[in-house]
Amino acid sequence: MFDLILYFCYVGLFLATILSLIRFIKGPSTLDRILAFDAIALSAAAVAILFSIQTASVYFIELLLIFSLLGFVTVLGYMDYLSQINTSTHSDQGDEYDLE
Repeated sequence: MFDLILYFCYVGLFLATILSLIRFIKGPSTLDRILAFDAIALSAAAVAILFSIQTASVYFIELLLIFSLLGFVTVLGYMDYLSQINTSTHSDQGDEYDLE
């Protein structure tokens, strides 16, 4: 029964990764692509967790930390890059996302 639950979790994560990959490729905006990349990184971390549970091993937890940090740092770096581009091209105009 436990193997069946793990199988359904793997299938769900595979579908989530495929849908995120489609959003990453077709995303109309850069923010959609950033969020899709983050979802793919989280899906990879979840697969590492499931494999760790399936094999009853704690060695994959380090891999989980690497995947999580890689996804988080990549998203932060890309957002910082986009904010620098936004401030250099729109220095005389207000921020387009400003709510005031």
